[in-house]
Amino acid sequence: MNHFLFVVTLFPVVFMFHDFEEIIFLKSWYNKNKQWLSLKYHFIPNRLFVHLENISTTNFALMVAEEFILVSVITYLSILVNNFYFWLGLFMAFSVHIVVHIIQWIVVRRYIPAIATSLVCLPYCFYTMLEVVNTNKFTVAEILLCTIGGVIAVSINLMLIHKICSRL
Repeated sequence: MNHFLFVVTLFPVVFMFHDFEEIIFLKSWYNKNKQWLSLKYHFIPNRLFVHLENISTTNFALMVAEEFILVSVITYLSILVNNFYFWLGLFMAFSVHIVVHIIQWIVVRRYIPAIATSLVCLPYCFYTMLEVVNTNKFTVAEILLCTIGGVIAVSINLMLIHKICSRL
């Protein structure tokens, strides 16, 4: 197996490794920090805090499970048909997600659920981006389009599953 296929195959594992930290620690962290968050970040709409308050660990795990299934199916279908555009979009959206967590950590200046695994996943993201570039499978324009498309698709998916899970 070449390096590119190896890092592609690892994506669902890395995704779940990161999301386990969020599943395990998000609710208790939020409950301990909600007052501090609402005071320090008073400009954030209150409905976001209410939404976070109402998401149970079970519902959050269901949302992650849906994303994991999506990531896994797209990863392995990409390998099967030897077409990696959808995989690249998801991978790049995940990489942006990791960077956002690191920025959140810098801004908040304390532990946030996801930072430990974000820091561990960052080298995988960089290495995989290097593999993407070195395979010459994609032009710079294709990488940018896949990134934009992936971020948009993942954002829409997240909004939908948050809406569905908030009604459960």
